[in-house]
Order: sequence, then structure tokens, then C-alpha cells
Amino acid sequence: MNSCKIGNRNFLYILFIYFVIAIWILISVPFTPQEADVLYNQHNFLATYLVKFISFFSKNFIILRTPFFIISTFSLYLFNEILKKYFKDSQYRYLTLSIYILIPGVFLSFVIVNYATITIFLTILFIYAYLKENKLIQTIALVLLLFTNTAQFALYLALIIYSFRKKDWLLTSVSTTLFILTSVIESYPIDGIPKGHLISLFGIYGVTLSPLLFIITIYALYKVALKGNQELIWHIAITVFIASVLLSIRQKIKVIDFTPYIVIAVPIVVEVFRNSISTRLKQFRLFYIKVCMLIFIVLLLETLFIIFNYPIYKYTGEQLYIIDRNIYEIDNNVEKMKQKGINCLKSIKKQDLNLYKYYDITVCQ
Repeated sequence: MNSCKIGNRNFLYILFIYFVIAIWILISVPFTPQEADVLYNQHNFLATYLVKFISFFSKNFIILRTPFFIISTFSLYLFNEILKKYFKDSQYRYLTLSIYILIPGVFLSFVIVNYATITIFLTILFIYAYLKENKLIQTIALVLLLFTNTAQFALYLALIIYSFRKKDWLLTSVSTTLFILTSVIESYPIDGIPKGHLISLFGIYGVTLSPLLFIITIYALYKVALKGNQELIWHIAITVFIASVLLSIRQKIKVIDFTPYIVIAVPIVVEVFRNSISTRLKQFRLFYIKVCMLIFIVLLLETLFIIFNYPIYKYTGEQLYIIDRNIYEIDNNVEKMKQKGINCLKSIKKQDLNLYKYYDITVCQ
């Protein structure tokens, strides 16, 4: 990496190692409670029914995870195509892609069944179709997002504002219609009383996006708001973030419903960094380069923590939990129960019911 840029060869090395590790995690880490919730709950209609359809043929966790890995890979390809509009210098494009794939939430979208994978894919697909001026794919992506039961209402609101400013009346009409539909079908509940969940919100954002990257992202969005290119991705990211903050004043929200629309803001962060570097003399660029390097290092360390979490537990017994506190114990318990021919328990904690159900373990009658 030179001046916080990544060349083509280095990026290919990063990408190769990344995919090897992702596939290793995909086939080695036991099925998680979150994945079982996707399978048996219907919070995200598209994700649940995709997994249910696959489970009709096989409940093997590797097979269940594979479509999400493929979808995430295709999202990465589309994201790379989108970035060609942002950066003529391919080294900045590769830097952006490297930061993006190292975001903890994005990495997990490659290796486990989760709600965010489909939401990220449809959002990136819409942006790609918009840049290509493909109205049909734009509309299909937006309509499908209606069935993800995430914070798509905030996305539609962002598109209403953006398309109105750009005088794109077709997009305004489609976005307005879908925004009204989300209100009618109440796809995202808005209730509760003011309690102040902002600290929790920022904490989860920090874990999902990485603390330093989250702070820099908010700074970049703010800087563009003051003076910058307020294009499509900026409108989506800033509107969704503000919506999450406003809702958190009144209720505890599921941050995973909002993060898919914010992780796509990475090119804005890199663009602000690039502009800051280019407008300063060489001797004043060191601070920005150090910040860029620090973001990359922190993301790499967090990814390594996820990667080695299960092997450390498996071979040393140390419980460095990152996905769920009970993920490894339940898998071990089920294996011991099946060896003894036991297929039910006297009682099961509510949060563990779906995972035990996946293993065909029920409550004894």
C-alpha cells in the first residue's frame, strides 16, 4: 500500500485470501442462532423464504449458506462497477473495495445466513441500474426491497428527496408509491415512548461498521452536506442514518435493518479522503494517510478476531464470542445428545428454540 492506495496485484492477493478464509469459515463454523431465526422467523420475507426453499431439499448448513455467499459475491462485483464512476484512479477503487469487504457486517454477510445480504444486494443493484439508466431493474429492485422488512421506508424517502431534486419524476412516483405502501402495511413498526437508545444505537453501529470507520463515515457525510457532491449514495446513507437516530430517541431499533443502506457509503469516505489529500501540500498529508492506515488496520484486526474466534474455542476452549454466546455450546450439546439417542430437553431457553429446532431437538412432553 502506497500513500494509502492499493494496486491491482495487491488487491488480487487480498481478494484471494479473503475468499479462501470466507469459504473456510462458511464450511467450518456451526449453524448460529441468528441463522436459525432467519430460517424459522419471517422478519425478512425474502431471506426467510429463500432459506426455507433451500431447506426443503437440504438442511445442511453449508448448502443453506452458499446462496448468501454467491449473492454477496455478486454484490461485490456490482459495487466494483459502481465505483468506476467514482474513481478514475483504480488504486482508490481497490482501497474502497478492500475497506468494504473488511467491514465486520459485510464479512459476516459472506459467511452466514443473514438478513443483510439480500438488502445490500438489492440496494447495490438499484444504484447500479440507476447509473446504467435501466428503469426496469431499478423498479424491480425497489419493489423487492419492500419485502425485506428492513428500513426500506428510509431508502424510499431518500429517493423521493433525491429524485425530486434531480427532477426524475418516474423515480419520484415509484419511490412515493412504495413509501406509502410501507406505511400502509406497516412493514417497519414505529412505536414506543422516548427512552433514549442513542448510546446503544451508536455502539451497535460501531461494532457492525467498526468504531473508527463509523466515526469517519459520519464525518464524511457531514462534510459532503456542507460542501460536496450530494449524489445518490450520499442521499441514501444520510437519510437512513438520520432516520435511525430519530427513531432511537423513541424506540429501540434493529440496527441490522439500517446498516445495509449505510455500508455503501464507503466510497464517500474514500472520496473525502482523496480530496483532502489532493488539496494539501505533501508535508501536510501525513495525518490523513495515518488515519486511512489506522482504519484499515482496525478493520483487519476485527476481521481476524472473527476468523479465529471459532478455532480458538475449538482447540483451546477459550470462549471469545463474536456471533452469539451459545453458538458453540449448543452444537456440542446436540452432538452429545445424538450420541446418547436423546432428541428432547426438559426446557429450552426462548432465544435457543429455533437453533434446537434446526437440530430437530424439541421440548420433552
